[in-house]
Amino acid sequence: MNGQGLIKGLGITLKHFFQKEITEQYPDVMPELATRFRGCLQFEFEKCIACGICVNSCPNNVLSFETEKSENSKKKKLLSYTIDFQYCMFCNLCVEGCPKDCLHFDHDFELSTFSRDDIKRVYLRPAEMDEEKEADAAPVQDEQESKEQKQIDAMLKALQKNPQKILAKMLEQEEDIGILSELMQSNEKTAGKIAELLVKDKEKAAKVAAGFVTKEKKNRLQAEKGGEE
Repeated sequence: MNGQGLIKGLGITLKHFFQKEITEQYPDVMPELATRFRGCLQFEFEKCIACGICVNSCPNNVLSFETEKSENSKKKKLLSYTIDFQYCMFCNLCVEGCPKDCLHFDHDFELSTFSRDDIKRVYLRPAEMDEEKEADAAPVQDEQESKEQKQIDAMLKALQKNPQKILAKMLEQEEDIGILSELMQSNEKTAGKIAELLVKDKEKAAKVAAGFVTKEKKNRLQAEKGGEE
């Protein structure tokens, strides 16, 4: 029947006419946002392991990062992380895929900028991260050096107490074992060198021990020839 649509529309208008106003006076009054509202994507640099899952999850190539190989380990070192908001459609796939919870949306929705390039957000590696790693690595290195020195001291004591037993593992002939044993008793540097190499590199220790013996044999031979003359 003609006019029913108009009557129905006026009825809806009258229904809402006497209700409380819901217009928000933005920007003077900020709106109340839902808990799950997706405003600005935030990134936590310290948590990131540069796995690349977020980049592969993004359908619009919004995310990118730069890495380099770490000097002390095989792990990648994150240098920078970029979010290009002009292509983001706030799908949340990057947040869901991140295994370390590096990404999350906050309620900051005021992302407009004067130029396109300004809407990009670039996170650079904080200098504090490298300083903390160096500080953490120092005690570990000192502990390893201290442990190694204790092993060398223990080996030196063992060589002083029973040199033949240990030297027999490097030298086959008893004569050579006796010569090197005499050398270590008369020269602390020689004993310290052999003890250090036995802890760090046994193969090299055997070669050095053989070198000491060969040199000593030559010295003794020359001394005998000089005495006969």
